[in-house]
Amino acid sequence: MARLFWGEKKCKRGDVVRLLKRFEQGLTESEVAEILAWDRRTVNNYLRELEVELRVYKEGRLWFADEGV
Repeated sequence: MARLFWGEKKCKRGDVVRLLKRFEQGLTESEVAEILAWDRRTVNNYLRELEVELRVYKEGRLWFADEGV
């Protein structure tokens, strides 16, 4: 697994939240991966972490940025 530089993870998590804010209709995990040109599994890991922090949420197959973020 590749190592991240200091602060890079926080920056990537911000990329995911900003992307979901732009697409108010929601995006699937695969769509997020395609747009960001990341591996789907990497996107899944970030989405799950952000979900625990209540920054994103999932309805069916679609992911959304939390309105309060």
